[in-house]
Amino acid sequence: MTAKPFPSFSILLPDGVTENHEDTVASYWKEGDSCLLQLSSFTRDSGPQVSAAQRLSDRTKMGGTWQPFNLPREIRGCEAVAASTVDEHGTVWVHAYLVWPWLTVHVTVSRQNDSSDCEWAWKAVSTIQPVVM
Repeated sequence: MTAKPFPSFSILLPDGVTENHEDTVASYWKEGDSCLLQLSSFTRDSGPQVSAAQRLSDRTKMGGTWQPFNLPREIRGCEAVAASTVDEHGTVWVHAYLVWPWLTVHVTVSRQNDSSDCEWAWKAVSTIQPVVM
């Protein structure tokens, strides 16, 4: 199913995904799976775009122990960078920034123990397409 969580982009989601929106964050999950996909976006109306690397650097400076994370699927047409951290409950959090000249999508994939088992979420992330604004 094609979803448009925000006016700035669309994403293809598998069947059986539950969706919730709270303010500026769209969350997706599957019943019985501890994987959680969260998305937010920022549009650039003027001035230079902040790079994905800079956005990730700013995020990791907030605290925690971070490791570089290789996205399991290619996201075409954008600058993409990611890092992971593990919280005190053993939940793995991967934060990724996908940056186009006019749009940044902040992707968070989390799962108890191992986020690499979130194949449905990574496949969905790889389908993110910006809307020309």
